[in-house]
Amino acid sequence: MTDRINAFPPGTVEGVSKIIGDLYSGNELTRITAEVPLRSDPGEGHTKCRRLAHAVSNNQAKTGTGNALIGLVRAAMRPERTLDRKPRADIARDELNQVLSLVSLKVLPDGRVAKTKKASTDTEALARSERLHKILEQRGAHVAVLAYCREDLVRKDYYEAVFEAIKGLGARIRSETGVDADGYALVEKTMAGSAPTLRINNGRTRTDRDEQLGIANLAKGLFSAFRNPVAHEPKLHWTMSELDALDVMGTLSMIHRRLDAAMRENGAGA
Repeated sequence: MTDRINAFPPGTVEGVSKIIGDLYSGNELTRITAEVPLRSDPGEGHTKCRRLAHAVSNNQAKTGTGNALIGLVRAAMRPERTLDRKPRADIARDELNQVLSLVSLKVLPDGRVAKTKKASTDTEALARSERLHKILEQRGAHVAVLAYCREDLVRKDYYEAVFEAIKGLGARIRSETGVDADGYALVEKTMAGSAPTLRINNGRTRTDRDEQLGIANLAKGLFSAFRNPVAHEPKLHWTMSELDALDVMGTLSMIHRRLDAAMRENGAGA
C-alpha cells in the first residue's frame, strides 16, 4: 500500500501505537521507527505507546498524510520480525485489524496493509470470540473447553470464558462421580488420596501415582488461583489477558483429556 493516505484520527493512532508498543521493547521500537522513519520524542517519563503516538501524530501534522502509521504497522508486523514472538504477534495482528477495520484497512499475514470493508465497533466481541476459538482449535483444545469461547463470554475481556470453563470442569467431575462438592474440595474427594474415585491410570506404579497426584494438584490449582478469586472479587478488580486465558484453557484441556480416559471407582473405563 504505497498511495498517499489521509491522516488518521487520534483514536486510530493511539490504538495502533498501544498494540505495537506492547509487542516490542523500547530498543526494538527505536529500530522499527528508524525504518519508517519517525523522529519525535515527547520527553522523559512517557510510555512506549505514548512516544509512538506522539511520533505518528507529529508526522501527520507535518506531512498531512497517514503514511507514517502505515509504515509503522508494516515495519512492526513483517514475518521475519514477528517470528520469535508469533503467538503474541498473532494476537496483535487481530487487535490491529479491529482498530484498522474502523478506517477500512486490515493487516495481511505478510505485514502489508490493505483496504477492506469498513466495520463498526459492535464487531469487536465476535472478533475476539472467533480469535480465541481459532487459536484454541489450533492448540488442540478439548471440546469441553471450546464451548466456553462464545461471543457473550468474551465480550469485554476473558474473565467470563475462563470463569465458566473452570466451573464446567467442576460440573463434569460432579456429574461423573455424584460427589456433591465444589472447587478444591471436589478434586480432593474425587481425584486425590490413596483410593481416588476418578483414576486417570491404574495406579500400580510410583509413576502412575505421581501422575494422578499431579493432575489432581493442577485441577486444585486452577480452582484456587482462578475460580475462587473470581467468584469472590468484583469484576472491576479481576482482569485477564488473552495469553493467560489461552494458557488456562490449555491446562483445562489437558485435564479433560485425562478424564476422558479415567477409570471410575469400579475400575471400568470412561
